Amino acid sequence: MLLIAIGIGMVAVSWVCWTGRWRGWSRIAMLPLAPITMLPAVGLLFVVMGIFDIVPAPLPGILGVLTFLALLVAVVIWLWDPKWYGPAWYRSRDDSYDLSVPLNAAIASTVRSRRSVTSEQAVRETGRGEPLERWRAHLVSDEHGHPSAMQRVGVVRGHLLVYDDALVFAADVREDRMRGTPVTMVIPGHSILAVNRVSAGSRPQGAQTGPDLPSRVMPRLRVDTDDGPVFFEAARASRRAEALAERFVGRAATAH
Repeated sequence: MLLIAIGIGMVAVSWVCWTGRWRGWSRIAMLPLAPITMLPAVGLLFVVMGIFDIVPAPLPGILGVLTFLALLVAVVIWLWDPKWYGPAWYRSRDDSYDLSVPLNAAIASTVRSRRSVTSEQAVRETGRGEPLERWRAHLVSDEHGHPSAMQRVGVVRGHLLVYDDALVFAADVREDRMRGTPVTMVIPGHSILAVNRVSAGSRPQGAQTGPDLPSRVMPRLRVDTDDGPVFFEAARASRRAEALAERFVGRAATAH
């Protein structure tokens, strides 16, 4: 009876997928047609296995042949992926590669080639050498979009590069790969007015923030500049804020 129940469950899930009551599966790159081809066929197999010993001859043999043919047809259609197969909503759907699906984004991140010029290399190509310090930190800004589910909403992951005359942000290689372009920010040291540790979730006015756990718990840095505040998410934020204030804020006061 367990096999019968499992098989009926599989067929029921397939029916939900076919009728469009659940359509999210159609956006997953790894699952084209599987829920409406292989899933019902395997469900039928489980049902037949469950009733094999309780139906009279010659039904077991007939059911076995029919189940084998159903599985064969399901495999062919699954691998072939003909345009005519499936319900109307499935055939007319937007079948572009949807990077908002986490699995699709994860696959894309592994197959996309690394950019020839990373964000940190782009910084160095402006004439800057090695930074005095390099800290893991993330830029809090929604100006650079949310290209895939691999990126956090309103956050660009990367590093803060501390130079004698500037504080520079450069995205990491994973961000570069998914965004397709370097993301950098140069804050001249003389423009920095104050640096403070602020609470998790702090962000520029009007900017969005995601529901992810780091956005809720990780402390942030607020760097006040002549052009307004800039926010970064960083571990040991209090220590980072003190170090940056000591390096830049006194110079800013002298310059102004």
